[in-house]
Amino acid sequence: MRITRDIALSASPANVWPTLWDVARMVECVPGCVDATEIEPRRRYAARMTQQVGPIRVSIPLDIEVTEEKPGWCLVLKAKGRDALVATGVSVTVRLDLGPREAGSSLRLDAEWRVLGQVAALGHPIIQRRAEGMVDEFAARLERALGR
Repeated sequence: MRITRDIALSASPANVWPTLWDVARMVECVPGCVDATEIEPRRRYAARMTQQVGPIRVSIPLDIEVTEEKPGWCLVLKAKGRDALVATGVSVTVRLDLGPREAGSSLRLDAEWRVLGQVAALGHPIIQRRAEGMVDEFAARLERALGR
């Protein structure tokens, strides 16, 4: 499944870019992210995502790798993990493109998700709605974090 959003932010790209690399602030911005650790600066991270999808609650340890960076304007990362307790795996590729706009910046988020196992059995529409809600919540939290 794929999600694309153009997120209008009131902060300038120069202020948004360092926030995207601030692990503690990103934990606050990503819904369901309960912790994250930098393994290798600007390359590898470990995180844990906890989500309720329909009747199923998952807690997935994620390995995250930054696969591309164009300083100041583009970031691509891949994450994958598995919750063995509920037999669910997830992989996601996220591309963030940052640019200026009249009153701040524009962040284009393009995410491609793949969910396998028990959660996938709930069906595409339920998972898609949940993922879209997470992206919308991320946008709102990021705007709040930038305002601090």
